[in-house]
Amino acid sequence: MGVRAVKEKIPVILLTTTYRLEGEMHVVPGGRLLDEINKERDFLPITNATVYDISGETPLDTLDFIAVNKSLVVMVAPSAPS
Repeated sequence: MGVRAVKEKIPVILLTTTYRLEGEMHVVPGGRLLDEINKERDFLPITNATVYDISGETPLDTLDFIAVNKSLVVMVAPSAPS
């Protein structure tokens, strides 16, 4: 059985060149979103994600988990909890 790290959920909006994602990133308690983004890894894990076309309002999909390649990310910002 693995050990699970305690993390806090931060609601975020993430933009790529073609999609907008709304979901949650996870940080250590008291941690910053920027610290999570700056970790040396190629993908950002997003949970409870809703995927939209970049200019659309209708969800294309909802996912429990998605890993987004950081090289495709244009912007990540905290959002208001839903």
